[in-house]
This record gives sequence, structure tokens and C-alpha cells, in this order.
Amino acid sequence: MKFMKLGSKPDSFQSEEDCIRYVASDLATDVVVNVGDVKFYLHKFPLLSKSARLQKLIAATINEQQQQPDDEISLPDIPGGPQAFEICAKFCYGMTVTLNAYNVVAARCAAEYLEMYESVETGNLVYKIEVFLNSSVLRSWKDSIIVLQTTRSFHPWSGDAKIDARCLESIASKAAVDPARVDWSYTYNRRKLNNGVPIDWWVDDLTELSIDLYKRVVSSIRRKGGVSPEVIGEALEVYAARRIQTDDHCHDVEEQRSLLETLISLLPGEKQSVSCGILIKLLKSSVSLECGEDVRKELSKRIGEKLEEANVDDLLIRASDGCETVYDVDIVETLIDEFVTQPEKRDEVGCSDSSKAVVAKLIDGYLAEIARIESNLSPLKFITTAEKEHPGVTKSEKKSICRLMDCRKLSPEACAHAVQNERLPLRVVVQILFFEQVRATAKPSLPPSGSHGSSRTTTEEECDSVSATEETRTTRDKTSGSEKTKAKGVVMSRIFSKLWTGKDKDAVGDVSSSDTSESPGSATTIDDKSTPSTRRRRSLS
Repeated sequence: MKFMKLGSKPDSFQSEEDCIRYVASDLATDVVVNVGDVKFYLHKFPLLSKSARLQKLIAATINEQQQQPDDEISLPDIPGGPQAFEICAKFCYGMTVTLNAYNVVAARCAAEYLEMYESVETGNLVYKIEVFLNSSVLRSWKDSIIVLQTTRSFHPWSGDAKIDARCLESIASKAAVDPARVDWSYTYNRRKLNNGVPIDWWVDDLTELSIDLYKRVVSSIRRKGGVSPEVIGEALEVYAARRIQTDDHCHDVEEQRSLLETLISLLPGEKQSVSCGILIKLLKSSVSLECGEDVRKELSKRIGEKLEEANVDDLLIRASDGCETVYDVDIVETLIDEFVTQPEKRDEVGCSDSSKAVVAKLIDGYLAEIARIESNLSPLKFITTAEKEHPGVTKSEKKSICRLMDCRKLSPEACAHAVQNERLPLRVVVQILFFEQVRATAKPSLPPSGSHGSSRTTTEEECDSVSATEETRTTRDKTSGSEKTKAKGVVMSRIFSKLWTGKDKDAVGDVSSSDTSESPGSATTIDDKSTPSTRRRRSLS
């Protein structure tokens, strides 16, 4: 830390109790200065030679207090209080005074208040402090941060002296410096990837700032340029991790809510600047702190842009107090909606169709976890989350997504909904109906997931015929709705009749028809080997 010593005379200020300060001298004091609860017994000459304000105050009291041995004046609003005034008084006496990053702002503001300018005496206190600030303090990274912190207690004086503005400029300029040129000390509490100076070297030191100063610093850094949005995003993430409290240790919810909302307003607009993980953490905090709807909406929109980066644990967001469920399912629905309704933005950043499959698998895992945990979750809410429509998804993409669904594990309510879902591929509906029929009978349980069944060929042939029926059905534009329903019922009846025939003869196998309609746990790959009974069934078909 930088420091500067002023004066050369020994410090002769002494105390009497806690409220009296005086100068030990052979000369009797002739002025009393009241600063707060402290009385300073001093001499007029050294004070009047340096302070224009004290000159005016003492001149105004001479005629009023002629019969008193000491003139008495009050400085009730001097910045920095008794401590700052004592620094200025010692400077007037020529006594040794040490300035550093912690007391320089108080001394500078008090000197401004006392009007200790060059016009009163050359080399006065205001000038000397300015030299110290510009030549030492503001050239130091950590001293600039300390000084900026101390300015909070001295508004508007520090603002008028432009101390805070100069600190912001100093900090922003240093943050934008090429890391290879950083030759000053800094704090870094995270693991370094190499032995050099990391590009985010400045992030940890700024976590000591209050949120109002932090906002001003980050805004200055962004205006200054030279720092990537990704590093800005990381700085916000580190600050949030250090400052946001949402547990029982949080004593000031309003302060935490304001802090969170400020951080969200500082998020860079670039998609890759902030990870999906930190966005979801902020969203969870916004729920816990009961932030406004606009805050949640903004976070949900940002998360929806990159939902494919999330995991199941991220989506387990605690519901507010008083809710029937443990976790907030409505928020997850909102995130899915945002993902679905932002295809153009994903295309702009080169997002491939694989992200859709990733999100589908993510929601499948989420639903499985919610179904296990949430005893109060209604089937309708579960189905609503599971059935989110994907505009523009092709038939082949739907089949790819349906591979992620294990038809053996669907609940009766989910099965009933899936059978009526017009958007599901027909082969998937066949699989669901088949396994529901198996569960409803007293037949032996199905073979374990991944087993090889002997009825694979028969089932595959039937599903192929269903696929052909589906393709034919799409070309019949003039067929009425009732005729389509009837045709589908006939096809289903014939399929299940033959499926059960195959089951009785060959035991239960896998009903997955091809690699475009397989699902985990229910689909296997079996060589297509015809048997005499199979060929007879084919000829009958």
C-alpha cells in the first residue's frame, strides 16, 4: 500500500478522556473547535494561516465572545468528523501526518471543507493530497479499489472532487490491460490454467465492492472496452457466488433482492457470455427471494436460448412456500416454452438439431425425477410438461425423439394421453398399446430390457405394415374424419390380433420396428432371420 508523510514536527496532540483533544505547548490555547462530540483546544495562528473557512468563522465570533478567554466555533458537518479534522489540524501545525488509501479520501474532503487551497498558502493540503492521489494511489490496483470503497461515506464531497470518477477510470483501465503486461499484485482464489496471468485476474478483487460500486465498475469496464463478454459474465458469476445468500443466514431479504436484480441487469447480451448453470442459479435465487415477474421472465428467456446445456439437477427448482409441490414445475414449463419459441435465435448461433434431442432427453430425465419425488403432482401437470409441442419438427425428428421414451415405464395416464396424441408417430402408439395390453393380462412378465425375442420378425413386419398404412392415410385428403378413425381401428385390431398370435407361439418379443422408432429399454437389434412359421404368417398377410 502506498503512503505519504507530511510535516516533520513530532505529534504533540494529547487526549483528556474521550471528548477532549489539545496540543501540549507552553503557549496557552486561544480557540476551541467543536467537531461532533469532541472539543479541540488549539491556537488560532497555525489554523488561520492554512484555512480560509476557519478565518471567516473565527472573525465572525470575535465580537460576540470578547469576554471569553477562548473563541469557540463549531464544525458540525465537516466530512470525516473528528479524525479527519485532526489530520488537517496537525498539517497546520507542521506535525507528522501519514496518508494512505484508507484515510486519504477523508483528509481530502475535510481539506476541501476547510478551504485549504493554494490561494491561502502555497503547498497547502488540498494540493499535496492531489499529488499523492495522482502519483501513487490511483496508479495502484488495490489502492484504487480501497479508495473507491471509502468514497461511499463522503458523498457529495468525494463526487465534487471527482475522486470516485478517477478511481473508476483507473480500475477500468487496468482491467482492460493485456494480462502479459500486468505487473502488480492481485487476488486470485481460483485454480489457474497456466503459470501466466489469467485473463480474469481482476475478478476476485472486485467482489469486495458493494453492489452499487460494483455496478459502476462493471459499467465502466464495459464502456472502456478490451474485456470480452465472457470474462464479464464470469466476473458476475463470481460476485453472485460470494454475495447472494438465500438460506437461513440471509438477514436482509430486501437487500439481497436488490443485489440480485442489479446483477441480472448487468448480464451481457451475448449468448455465450454467461453459462446456463449460473443463469439457473440466479433463477433459483429469484424464486427464493421472491423477485418480480420481470426478473424471472428475463432469466427464463436467457435460459431458453441454451436449455440444452442444463442438467436434471438444474431444473429441480424449489417452489415458493405454500405451494403443493416441492419443486416448481411451472417454471420448467416456461423454460421449455422459451426453448421451443426461439428457433431463429438458435439458428443464428449455429445450433444444430441435436439440441432438440438433448432437451428431449433432459425433460425425460426431469419427468422421471419429478414423478419419483412429487407425490402431489397431478397427472395433468405431468402430461402438460411432457407434451410440449415443437413447431417445425419433421417426422424423422419426432421418431428420433421418441426413441428416448421407454414405453414399458409409462404410467396408465401417460399411456392414455399418448394414444390420443395425434403428433406421435403411429409406430410409437402401437408399442404403447401393445405393452398396455400385456400389463392388463395375466401373461408372464416381459423379458428384461435389451433381451432378444424370437418374435422380432413378426412384430417388425406388422409395424412396417402400420407404417405403410400411415403413409397411405396421409395421402387421402378427401377421406372423412370418421372413415380415418374407423380405418385406424381396423388396423389396430388386426395388428393386435396378429401380435398376440405371435406372442402365443414365439413368446413376447420387442415391438420396435426399425432404427427410427426404437426406445431405450424396449428396443433391441436382432438379425432378421425368417422361420417357416414366419413365412406362413407373411403369406397370410
